Amino acid sequence: MLFNLKSTAVVVVAAIAAATVAAGPDVVELTPKNFKQVVDGSKDVFVKFMAPWCGHCRNMAEDYEKLAAGYSHADDVVIAKVNADEHRDLGNKFKVQGFPTLKFFPKNGDVAKPEDYTGGRDLDSLVNFLREKTGTASRIKKPVSHVVELDYDKFKEVALDESKFVLVEYYATWCGHCKSLAPIYAQLSEVFQNDDDVVIANYEASEDSKIKSEYAIEGFPTIIAFPAGKDAEKIEYDGSRGLEDLVAFVNKHAGTQRTTKGLLDQSAGRLDALDAIARKYIAASEAQRVKLIAKAKKAADKVKDSTQARFAKYYVKVMEKMSSASDFASKETERLTNVIKSGAVSASKLDGFTIRQNVLRVFLGKDAAGEKEAEPESKPEADRAKDEL
Repeated sequence: MLFNLKSTAVVVVAAIAAATVAAGPDVVELTPKNFKQVVDGSKDVFVKFMAPWCGHCRNMAEDYEKLAAGYSHADDVVIAKVNADEHRDLGNKFKVQGFPTLKFFPKNGDVAKPEDYTGGRDLDSLVNFLREKTGTASRIKKPVSHVVELDYDKFKEVALDESKFVLVEYYATWCGHCKSLAPIYAQLSEVFQNDDDVVIANYEASEDSKIKSEYAIEGFPTIIAFPAGKDAEKIEYDGSRGLEDLVAFVNKHAGTQRTTKGLLDQSAGRLDALDAIARKYIAASEAQRVKLIAKAKKAADKVKDSTQARFAKYYVKVMEKMSSASDFASKETERLTNVIKSGAVSASKLDGFTIRQNVLRVFLGKDAAGEKEAEPESKPEADRAKDEL
């Protein structure tokens, strides 16, 4: 859909438009002064004629910037834009009647007769068009995906595994909301890639009447969680489709403690009983510390879960180290921070280092008892729209 330049709405919106659609560092801004220098037939030039007040222009701005970044390596391909609301003569010269209008100026072609682009405004459509026209492939970095693709048989095997928490997105390839969710869902899978008991999966269910009937799928995308446990009931996700809210949902129902960056949060590995002992240890006398270490050992021995038991023993280790070196917690924190910053730590080891840092925070007095992270804001209902079947 194009905005009609002659409509009265244009006059109203243009009058209040103070914001501009900013070009990314790789998008070339064209004006009457430099247009002929850039669009001179020596290169393939893809131009977006836009207006700052145009909602459709703003919607495609991010993908257009990614397109430009993906072709920044190609000397003979230029991704550009013209503010045709400000530079109307340029727009009129190329018969631009609505925004956004995209035109392709081929290398060695007639610059007065560009080709109109009539394809989709999503990134994949733009990339496919340019690859076909220029013969040059883009270098767009796509999000790493650890999403498990399911069909009906694999669904029964994966989603109904009682030992794991499985989140399934039921989608359709034609669904616009699903396409918008795809990169965020890929990020979600990356966040939980090191949690062996968490599976982020999806299911192309548009033609699968059996699965739609069994799980009452009436629109796309539909996201359903299958928690671990023999009698655990499925949970349909009805929150915002932003990464923060999806991560919070998985953490709540899977018992994980991840941030949106895939790191463990500051509560990971912490044990209330040992936190309490550690806080007393900081201000205790030498004689009191001996008793507190003994108390910590007893508390650690009571921890049944093997993973948590390992974390519990680390509290005891820190206390014993601090008995002979009072600055152990600060020096060890600095060492771990430097190792992590070096980038030479595997993802699995990074989790262990983060847990150690979390425990050390208590001994450094940087931990507030009972402190909780703020709940993410709820998002408007419009963000949860579905494409109906």
